[in-house]
Amino acid sequence: MTDNPIFTILSRLLSGLWRGSIQHQTHIAVIEAQGLQGLADAMRVRTADEPIAIRALLNRLVDLGGTPAFTIEALTIGATVREILDNDMGLQRHARAKFNVAAEAAAAAHDATTRNLIEKILADEEQHLSWLETEIALYEKLGESLYCAGRLSAGGARAA
Repeated sequence: MTDNPIFTILSRLLSGLWRGSIQHQTHIAVIEAQGLQGLADAMRVRTADEPIAIRALLNRLVDLGGTPAFTIEALTIGATVREILDNDMGLQRHARAKFNVAAEAAAAAHDATTRNLIEKILADEEQHLSWLETEIALYEKLGESLYCAGRLSAGGARAA
């Protein structure tokens, strides 16, 4: 059963989700250390679904008789707000492509349950990507000083 292509698909997705979760948590800590609590809170809201997605993929893999087998790629940690936003944007774009390919592969393997699970997670990833696109556009429009000033407190960053 280890030749099941769904096992490989799920393990690759788990690798990416774990990497993303670690990177996002690190970025939240960096943002908090810079005093931008509002931005950190908004990022925390946007990434709250990651442990749920990881658990769902792990459960699916185990339910199918597989064993998690993955490595976590190197993180790209930013030091500035702009680097953090850009690095997370790159991560989200990469994730979107991986989830699209995985959903197609699950469909080709006639595994509708896995495909549906992947598509649900993909929808959450798309929302995070859209939020990052908006934040980067605001950063570019306002400049670093005004953008950061607007994200000092919880009321300054849109959490939803």
